[in-house]
Amino acid sequence: MLLTFKTARHVLDDVIWLRAKLENETGYTEWRLYWIASVVLLRTVGHVAEKEDGRDQPKLNLASKKVYSSWKTGDEHLIFREFINKERNSILKEYATDLSDGPIPIVAQTIDPDGNSAELGCLIEENVYRPMNGGYYDGEDGRTLIDEAIEWWTNQLMLMEEKANA
Repeated sequence: MLLTFKTARHVLDDVIWLRAKLENETGYTEWRLYWIASVVLLRTVGHVAEKEDGRDQPKLNLASKKVYSSWKTGDEHLIFREFINKERNSILKEYATDLSDGPIPIVAQTIDPDGNSAELGCLIEENVYRPMNGGYYDGEDGRTLIDEAIEWWTNQLMLMEEKANA
C-alpha cells in the first residue's frame, strides 16, 4: 500500500482554494481574512502531516520528522522559515501581519528628452498589489509568497512520501 499524506494534502488544497479567492477579492475585510486563513493553513500542513497522517502511518511520521529537521537551514527552505512560520506566528501570537494594508502609494519619475524630470504619484487600491512590509520578503507581493509556499509544500510532501515508501 502506498503511503500518502491524505489529510495534509487536503489542507493544502484548502490553501489553493483560498489563494484563488485572493486573486480577485477587492473587499478589504474579506481579503484580510483570506490572507490570515491562508497563512495559518500553510503552517497547518506540516502539523497535520506529522500528527494526523503520521499517527496511523509510522513510516510517514518518521519521514516527516527527518525532513522537518532539514527545514531549519538551507536557502531552499527560506519560504518556510521566513514566511510560513514567521507570518503564522505573528498572526496567532500578536494578531499582526507583515502584509501591507490599505492603498499602496506609487511614485514614478519621468524624464523628457530635454532631461527635465517630474514625479507622478498615485495610489494602488483594491488589493491589486499587497507587498510585505519588512523582513526577508520586504516588497514581495503576498500572493507570490503563498504561491511559493504551495509549491514548497507540494515538493516537501512528495519528498516525505518518497522516503516513507522507499
